Amino acid sequence: MTYTVGIEMETKGVSITRIRNAIDRAGIPGVSVKPDGTPGVDAEIVLPPLGNHPVAYDYIEQVCRVLANVGCEIDTSCGLHVHISNAPLTGTNAADFTGASIAEYQANGRYLSSHGEPMDAVIVKDIMWRYERQQSVINTMLARSRTQNSYCQPLNATKIANANTIQELNHGKFYAINLDTWRRGTIEFRQHGGTIEATKIINWVKFLLNLVEHTIQNRVENGTRTVVQDTPVSPFRRGSRVGVQYTLMRNGNGGVSTREIMDATGCSEQRVRAAVSEIRTRVGDAAVVTHTQQANGARYGDGTDLARYEVLTSFETQSGGVQLRDENERGIPSIWAETPDDLFEYWQDRIEELAR
Repeated sequence: MTYTVGIEMETKGVSITRIRNAIDRAGIPGVSVKPDGTPGVDAEIVLPPLGNHPVAYDYIEQVCRVLANVGCEIDTSCGLHVHISNAPLTGTNAADFTGASIAEYQANGRYLSSHGEPMDAVIVKDIMWRYERQQSVINTMLARSRTQNSYCQPLNATKIANANTIQELNHGKFYAINLDTWRRGTIEFRQHGGTIEATKIINWVKFLLNLVEHTIQNRVENGTRTVVQDTPVSPFRRGSRVGVQYTLMRNGNGGVSTREIMDATGCSEQRVRAAVSEIRTRVGDAAVVTHTQQANGARYGDGTDLARYEVLTSFETQSGGVQLRDENERGIPSIWAETPDDLFEYWQDRIEELAR
């Protein structure tokens, strides 16, 4: 699968107009230069979505050369925000998409989308878990100003562990990983410090893409699994007739007969059956078992006394979609898993440089 990337560079020291004019003179299409609300930041340079391809990296290098030549500066108030698409490309390749995306923004001021279905929350959860798990290592890869920074706060391990949806996973805009942009088709990574050095940008992009793709290719799978669910002890109002019936049915001894329910609630046989349907709706069909009179060795007509209704205390269901692979088949969680040697060595050198 091929995921795309968008880049936002924050700079200071040069006006928006001067940057725009310099980019126009260089003949570089598709670049947006606009104000940014961050104090101390004079301009935000936004690139259109790009594919993971040398064509895209050459484009980034061209933009960075112009920014350097025009005199753009970086300080600790500046950040670099990278958006990874939340869905893979379909019907095109990375090189063709990059060219078409640049052209589309230049001509119409719109971002091109040639993407499929968004990734499952299981995938996003694993990416965020892996990032948070080695947050201390990632801190050594980036400028110290981006550690405990209020614009890219660290993720919360407990929140991630308890989340099952994109909404539950989202910490908010000013975190290292921001899912506010999900509705626009991206996951935003905010922790890298401001830079107009193409090598730093490209290697951070490659690191993030590898982080995403390792989870998708090696840590999750499509399929079905058996899920054991417990039924609630008391899902109905206490003391209500349906609540009393539910408790009788969930007795752990094979349920209760229609007659016993009628005696306990004062309801008619018809009303008892209606309440069974209501209970099925509340806790799920798989949780409610009807033991017919035939199963008990009786004939039709004996249902009032011999047919029994049972709410299982726990039951199994089959769940489809994306799930983590079994632990013995799952790719390792390290942020360095599947990282090419040259990229790994770049980051080790960078860590050593920042530690001086």
